[in-house]
Amino acid sequence: MSRSNAILLVLFAALVGPPAFSADPPPRTTTPRSEPAPKVEAAPKPVDDIDPATGFARSTVVRPLRDSSAPNTPAPPGSPAQFGPPPAATPALPPPSAPLMPGMPGTPSSASPKPHIALILPIGSPQLGRLADAVRQGFAAAAEAEGKNALPIVLTNVGDDGAAAIEACARSQAAGAILVITGLTRDGASAVAKSECTSRTPVLTLNQPTEDTGVHPQLYSISLSLEQEARQAALLAVSEGWHSAILIASKSALAQRVQAAFEQEWVRAAGEVAGRVTFSGGPEDAPLVKERLAQMSRGDMVFLALDSPDSRLVRPYVSGMLPVYATSLSVDPRAEATVNVDLQGVRYVDMPWFVQPDHPAVMVYPQPRTPMPVDFERLYALGIDAYRIATVLVQGDRSKLTLDGVTGKITLEGNQFARALIPAEVDGGRVVPLRNR
Repeated sequence: MSRSNAILLVLFAALVGPPAFSADPPPRTTTPRSEPAPKVEAAPKPVDDIDPATGFARSTVVRPLRDSSAPNTPAPPGSPAQFGPPPAATPALPPPSAPLMPGMPGTPSSASPKPHIALILPIGSPQLGRLADAVRQGFAAAAEAEGKNALPIVLTNVGDDGAAAIEACARSQAAGAILVITGLTRDGASAVAKSECTSRTPVLTLNQPTEDTGVHPQLYSISLSLEQEARQAALLAVSEGWHSAILIASKSALAQRVQAAFEQEWVRAAGEVAGRVTFSGGPEDAPLVKERLAQMSRGDMVFLALDSPDSRLVRPYVSGMLPVYATSLSVDPRAEATVNVDLQGVRYVDMPWFVQPDHPAVMVYPQPRTPMPVDFERLYALGIDAYRIATVLVQGDRSKLTLDGVTGKITLEGNQFARALIPAEVDGGRVVPLRNR
């Protein structure tokens, strides 16, 4: 081969590149040369692209009111994060009874207040943070299910359920809130009820304020009250023909409140109390219950004001001839059947979320993205119904204030949203709707 031909062969090999030994492209080890991309329409963001500050799909999230250029990072306590599409028109809810004052904390200086619903939760609280976040997730799930019709919501993370929540309420109202949702604990709900928040806009608390807070026309409440469950359990037992109750309760403050609520409703509905048994707790104390019950021959039914572990200890020592009633304090509907088997036959009332998961009003909402303890899941369900109640309050149509909620059939009684629960029983370790007898 001549020298000129050899040179041409080398140049040709350099242009063509090395031979391909596989049909698959080699792994990319260097940054490829950028090529101009053809112009195409931007694709919509996927609905499962979740914003960490709110728990909502980014496609429905707008930036926090305070800083429109802020990145999508979780909001620190006290800072609002707004989500939901902008309102097409001012909602039908009446305007605040007290005018917003210029210069009030939280009043935007460069833009007029925008109507929205304010959700204020103590997510920053070490004690309440996880509970509050369960409510937030349920609220977010309900808004996601609403789709494009979702109302504009501003979530504010506060460090406690008292003074910080009241301050956030004032800021939210100054920023255009037409409805405020807050008050996760009874103390928090009572503090909000006594504040000026209820004089400006309607407020929905997520717990029942104490009775000494007075009556406020713009204050509404919904709660997961165990006392309310106890009263419904009493009426269930009366409706099934029982008249003489034996009450078994632990010494905890919550159990004592549950027992008192049951007894009050039971006596009012023409029942009598045959006796009371205090359960001190522990396997060694459970057999003593049987001895005490044997001394109370007039009783024709038993009511348990015990948590689920204590109820599982006591139930086997109650005669099978005595029907047993309880509240959701005594039953974990998410427990394995092998765990709940000792609660065989216990009748109680619970929310459709657990008892009727195939009900159309329940199926429309997703389960939590990650499994939760049952008490947290109850708050998740409360968040769903809180959103639904908020939409009705904003629309201003009181004729729609009866809802098939996931926490019960919801009706407005005065200014409190009452929940009618589903009668249920434990059968073979599973919670099922109570059969007609």
